[in-house]
Amino acid sequence: MQRQYLSIDVGGTAIKSAVIDHSGNIIVKKRVDTPHQKAPFLHALTTIVDRQPAVAALCVSVPGIVNPTTGEVRFTGALGFMGEFALADYLQRYAGRPVYVGNDANCATLAEMWLGNLTDVANGAVITLGTSVGGGMVINGQLLHGPHFRAGELSAIINNADFADPHTATVGASTSAVRMIMAVAQACYLPDPKDGRRAFLEINRHNPAAWKIFSDFCRKVAVLIVNIQAVVDLDRILLGGGISAQPILITEVKHQFQQLQAQDRRLHDDIQMPAIMAAHFGNEANLLGALYGLLLKIEEE
Repeated sequence: MQRQYLSIDVGGTAIKSAVIDHSGNIIVKKRVDTPHQKAPFLHALTTIVDRQPAVAALCVSVPGIVNPTTGEVRFTGALGFMGEFALADYLQRYAGRPVYVGNDANCATLAEMWLGNLTDVANGAVITLGTSVGGGMVINGQLLHGPHFRAGELSAIINNADFADPHTATVGASTSAVRMIMAVAQACYLPDPKDGRRAFLEINRHNPAAWKIFSDFCRKVAVLIVNIQAVVDLDRILLGGGISAQPILITEVKHQFQQLQAQDRRLHDDIQMPAIMAAHFGNEANLLGALYGLLLKIEEE
């Protein structure tokens, strides 16, 4: 029987957990709401740990700036209330087992490197499209962390310096898939502004109101890919997040990339379009990637 591990994916809305074997097979999976105060949050984590006493080790995916060697986290976004916290040390002292902690976008990238669409790709990336924009970079076969553990923070790229408000000018503010869906719902008078499936029905029908919003969004994603290519010249870029399950997203982002190249000779001559694909893993990416990060850490030790 293979060893089993407890993987935990912490999000702003929910904490997902799974028992996974050494080959990446998910045996059991659970979900609880994320508390938004420090003591209840830590209690939720330890309760998940207590329910799986037989696992060999723990691995955790979190939003924030993470030192994957020490497991120290500067929590961001909805979990900013946690501040800076030595999460790996806390869980290791509690559980008495090895612990790995990784940034959520980096964990999604590790999953693709292990069992997904970045297997055997030396230079690639994952761009996650959701409320904001996340990213993970693979350079020369290695996940790029950077000396300050901030590599891949794509949401912080400024894509319109003419805006007076720097926040409005960032990729994270301007390229939100969630906001795009809400804008489509409003433009098409849909009853639920968060119903992505219904919004994509209008997009796939090429409803003019929906298509304008969607194509503008895809152009912004294409601009982001152009900017990434200008710096690191990757072979393959994967698009993740819930909307990546829609084939029309990949098709239109490719089209917008080609349009950008056709409009500027420098972009045509100097930028190589990478293979643009959907990420292989959806909601389980962070769980699997955190485990792969743990296995790599154990191997190095």
